Amino acid sequence: MKKLLAKIAVVSLTLSLLGAPSYAAAKSIELKLSHATPRSSTWHQGAEKFVSIIKEKTSAKYDIKIYPSDELSGGNQVAGIELLQTGVTDIHMQDALVWSAIAKKSILPCFPWLLPTYKDVDAAMRGEGGKAMKKVINEMGVVCLAIGENGYRQVVNNRNPIQKPADMKGLKIRVPGSNVHVNLLKYIGADPITMNQSEVYTSLQQGTIDACENTIDLLFTQNTLEVVKFISLWNYSYDPIYFSVSTELWERLSAEEKKIFQEAATEAMAYQVKVTREKDLQLRKRLGEYKVKVVSELSPEGLQAFKKAVAPIYKDYKKEFGEEIFKQFGYKF
Repeated sequence: MKKLLAKIAVVSLTLSLLGAPSYAAAKSIELKLSHATPRSSTWHQGAEKFVSIIKEKTSAKYDIKIYPSDELSGGNQVAGIELLQTGVTDIHMQDALVWSAIAKKSILPCFPWLLPTYKDVDAAMRGEGGKAMKKVINEMGVVCLAIGENGYRQVVNNRNPIQKPADMKGLKIRVPGSNVHVNLLKYIGADPITMNQSEVYTSLQQGTIDACENTIDLLFTQNTLEVVKFISLWNYSYDPIYFSVSTELWERLSAEEKKIFQEAATEAMAYQVKVTREKDLQLRKRLGEYKVKVVSELSPEGLQAFKKAVAPIYKDYKKEFGEEIFKQFGYKF
C-alpha cells in the first residue's frame, strides 16, 4: 500500500510540474523606465500607471523599475534620451523642450501662445499635431507610443512682477536647452541662460539668475517657490511629454506584447494628463503658502504686447520647419 501511495505521489508531482504555466516558473524580464522629474510629480504617477498595467496584462512577465530625476544619466536630461536611443534605457519620458536638442521639430507644441487653452491642446495633440510629433520622435531611432502633459509653463523671478515685456528687460532667466525659447525670450528683451534643472534652486538663491520658467507642478515639486518672490501665470508655452520605448525593446516584443505596450502607454498618459490638470488647479490655490506675489493672469493689453514681441519667432522657423507642420497645429502664416 505504501509503495502504491508513493508512486501516486510521484506521478502527481510530475503531472503538476508538466502542467504548470510557463510564466510561473520563468524569471521576470527586467526593464528600466526613466523620466526627468521627482517621485512626487505627475510624471511619476503616469509611469507607475504604465508599470501597473504592464504587470497585470503580461502576468508579471516584465519587471519594470522606475528611475526618476534622470538618475541613470546623472541628471543630464539630454543624455537620458541618448540612453534610450542606444537601448541602455528601455522606456523613457521626456518633455518637448529637452527633446528639441535632439529632434528640433519636437518643440512645435511649445511655440509661444500657439495652444492657449486645453481645448486647443486636445484638438492638436489628439489629432494631426500629435501624429506629426510621434513621427518626429520616431525618426530619432526610438518608438513614441503616447504623449503626456508637462503643462503650461509659468515664469517666476526675484526682481519684479511680470505683466508686460518691459518687465523682463535684461532679466537673467534660466531656460532648458531649447533654442526656440532662448530666442523668443531674447525677443521679449530678457537675458536667457541655459542650465541643468539641478542647478536652478541654488542659482536663484545665490542671485546667479533672476528668474526661471516651468510648470506649476515642477515649481512645487522642485521647491523653486521657496527661493523666488514673484510668479506670473501667463501660460506662454505648452509643454507635452513624449513617452517612448527603445527600438531594441520594441523589436523584441511579440505582436501581442506590442499591442499591450501601446494600449498601456495610451492609457497611462491619458491618466497622467488628467491628474496633471487636476493638480495644476489645486496648486494654483496653494500659491498663498509661499511668500510670492502672484500675477494670476495677464491683462488683454499685456498679452497682446507679449504676442507682438515674440511674433518674429514664427517667421524665423517657417523656412527651417516648413509651413505644413505649423498648419497641423492650427497656425497660419
